[in-house]
Amino acid sequence: MTSCEKLVDGLRSITEAHGLTEQPLSTLVALDSAIAGVVGRKLLTVLAVHADKGVVERAYSNVSDSYAAGGTKRIDSAPRLQKVLASGQPFIGRNRADIVANFPDAETILATGCSSILNVPVIWMGRILATVNLLNTEDYYRDEHIPIVRCLAQAAVPAFLCDGPVKSRTLKSQ
Repeated sequence: MTSCEKLVDGLRSITEAHGLTEQPLSTLVALDSAIAGVVGRKLLTVLAVHADKGVVERAYSNVSDSYAAGGTKRIDSAPRLQKVLASGQPFIGRNRADIVANFPDAETILATGCSSILNVPVIWMGRILATVNLLNTEDYYRDEHIPIVRCLAQAAVPAFLCDGPVKSRTLKSQ
């Protein structure tokens, strides 16, 4: 399968997940699967931004035993996160030195065996709703990964607008 075909397949999976009732989890699982298949990742987390409370909340992780959903972090305690949220621009930490220089929790990140990171903000109507964060081996992430991850993450926007499962409005067969 070509990289273009992988991207289209990932987008199709995400959009098909929108029709499932277990939201936002179904869409986030599809996003994770698409990113794993198109770009690659060892660890993926999604942080929902609650700017009014000054926190981000882990909405999803593919490694739930170490990075369980529901965990929170103060935005002001994470300088790199602050910069991504202020600029709306992705960040690539290409190696161990970049992670140590940019993340106060570098030891925790490096303990996963990962030493390359890509943070991509998800934006809707001028507001950053979340960040999609990928980790992998040293020097894994490159500039050409940014538009691919951004495209996949933006396709998942409905998951970030969802307050939780919508049980009363399921589609009926016609």
